[in-house]
Amino acid sequence: MDPIHGYSVRESYRYIMHSGLTLDNNLADDIWHKFIPSKVSLMVRRLLRNRLLTKDNLLRWGVIHIDASTCVAGCGAPETALHLFLTCEISSGLWVEVRLWLGIYAVSPGDVRHHYQQFTKIAGMPRCSHTFLTIIWFATVWVLWKERNNRVFQNTVATPFTLIEKVKLNSFFWLKAMFASFSYSYHDWWKQPLSCMGIYV
Repeated sequence: MDPIHGYSVRESYRYIMHSGLTLDNNLADDIWHKFIPSKVSLMVRRLLRNRLLTKDNLLRWGVIHIDASTCVAGCGAPETALHLFLTCEISSGLWVEVRLWLGIYAVSPGDVRHHYQQFTKIAGMPRCSHTFLTIIWFATVWVLWKERNNRVFQNTVATPFTLIEKVKLNSFFWLKAMFASFSYSYHDWWKQPLSCMGIYV
């Protein structure tokens, strides 16, 4: 914001374009995916730009005190996007469950953007799987963000079983709502997700 002329869209756009916060074109295209609810896409966009209201950002912006900046899981680590979505025992455990469900094994990168790119375009998986894997990745981070907020604001804690079931259910509903040719039942998706993607191993 210009202290003399006030707020302007042009200056805000210039700030975003030159602040190092932009996403590359491929990521930007993937984020606004037609199969994914816009509120989820918006959350992921903020996540990949490190603009979610995680506690480390709230601390940096002067909203909370350092004493209130630790992970909601009680592990004592600072709540960063990396910790919340990848390395906390809750998130790392959920990613293990997601990979077990899919029958896919990989070492997770230590960065949220790289994790997204690796997961959605896993080497050896056919191109037809990319949309499905993108939806599953979005569903997983959405479940983790909702769980974090439930712990903070509702003081409720879901079991690991409940979290993986939410990932399966959300991804299934998004596919059924937006993908007219997706004719599989929830039981099919729950039991054999790769077959529902047209991959037979």
